[in-house]
Formats: sequence, C-alpha cells, structure tokens
Amino acid sequence: MLSVHTIGKGLEAVVAGRPMLVGTGGLMLELEGKTALVFGVASEESIAWAICEQLAAAGCKLILGFQKRFMSRVFQLKDKLDAIEAFYPIDVATNELTAEFFTEWQAANPGAKADIIIHAIGFAPKECFDRPTLFVDNEPMNTAMTISAHSLQRVMRHALPHLASNSSTITLTYAASTRWVPNYGIMSIAKAALEAWTRELANNVGPDGHRINAISSGPIKTLAAGGIPGFDDILYHVERNAPLRRNVTQKDVAGCATWLASPMSSGVTGQIIHVDAGYSSIMVPDSISD
Repeated sequence: MLSVHTIGKGLEAVVAGRPMLVGTGGLMLELEGKTALVFGVASEESIAWAICEQLAAAGCKLILGFQKRFMSRVFQLKDKLDAIEAFYPIDVATNELTAEFFTEWQAANPGAKADIIIHAIGFAPKECFDRPTLFVDNEPMNTAMTISAHSLQRVMRHALPHLASNSSTITLTYAASTRWVPNYGIMSIAKAALEAWTRELANNVGPDGHRINAISSGPIKTLAAGGIPGFDDILYHVERNAPLRRNVTQKDVAGCATWLASPMSSGVTGQIIHVDAGYSSIMVPDSISD
C-alpha cells in the first residue's frame, strides 16, 4: 500500500510504514535496494552522515568506511540507521591501506557491487594553518593533497571492479577552489585539485556509464571546519550576503547528493554543483553599502 504526502515542494511516500524520498511529480528516486559506500563520516554533524540519513530514507543499504581515529564516534551511530550493513576501516593515505577496505568488504560479500560512492574526505595537518601558505613545508602540504584530493582517484581505482552499472560517485568541495578564502590555505589548492580529479575521472569512467560529480557546499559547522581560524566570521558573512540570506545545512547538501545518486540525474557528470544558498553567484556583496 502506497500513500503519498506533500512535503514542501517534494513528496514522501510511505511504503510498509517506512518513509521513502520521492521526486517532484511523484517520480521515485529508484534507490530502493541500492548499495552506497560512504567514506568520511566522523560524527553526527558530518555532511557524510546527513547523506547517509537521506540515502537510507530513499531505501539504500549503507557500507561505511571509517578512520580508526574516529572509530568510537562512528560506532556510536551504528544503531541510528538500520540501513547500515557494515563498517570497515579505511586509510586513504596509501594505496595499500585503501585496498584493505575493498578486500574486507568483498571477503564478507563476495561479488557485491556498489551503486553509489560518497567521498567526503578532507584533512590537512595543523602545520598547514598555523603559517602563511608560502611557508608550509612539503610533508604537511603533500599530506593534505594526498588525503583531500588524490584519494578520490585512489578510491575510484579500487572501487571500479566492484561498481554496478550506471553508478554515481559524489565528492565534496568548496568555493575556495576558485576564490581566495581567509585561513583556508592549502585546502584551497586541494579542493581545486579535487575538482580537476572530478572532471578527469568522469571522463575516464564515463564510457562505461559511471558518473562522478562534486558538490560545492557553502560553509557548514562540522568537526573539520572547527580547525579553520575565523570560521564563525565566514558563516556570518555568508548569512548576510547569500541571496537566500542564510547558511546551508548538512541536509541541504544531502538532498543534492541523493538526487545525484539517483537516476533522476542520469545525464549529469563531471560537474561542480553549488549548494551554497546562492553565495557563489555574488561578486560584490550587498553589505558593501552598510
């Protein structure tokens, strides 16, 4: 029995007592029974966790890759979503440690395929933020680039043999990839590289029907953002000047990610999609006249 209730501009269908996300006009997102590999959940405030919640509501099964340093936080979430089927450790710093996730997943589920990959991974050592970018040493800079940008290539290389037909991969970027943002430093360069990887990899795997896109989110207060000096000032500035006069939330980004994961976005790949309350459309902020 299917009942449909209007929710804002979209719809929610209730199937067997469980809510499922439905597109406008009653079109199903067609994610029921799909498998998503999610990398980057660090806490309940993570954008990756909000994406997990939305994908679960749409009927997806979730396999989470976690960093061992966040293991206790991540395991506290395991009972919050019935859709989570398994957790496996992953360290994208090296090729070998990235491969271990896929080896363990396949050992427990021989021949399993992933329909969706969520790459929500970003990290830069403290040394990248406590001095001008000009004076950051190679080692911390390379760490930031390896984990925050090059890891997309590493994850995709190991995922490729295990991707279902017409898979969708979504990564997370930020507008500092194309414009200077105070105190963001090396991460700006890493995000620019991540976006270049998105375009490059989309063309590598596109002939086989796989899609890769990036969501450029507005600033959101997460565990990772807490390490950026002056982040609260950035939030205040965006809220004052974005066309929607607000900051976006994890749920805003998760909604876009769920659409990108679904067949409703089947013609979209290699794109950087802004979910930022419109801030990326602004050149001179309205507050300049204050």
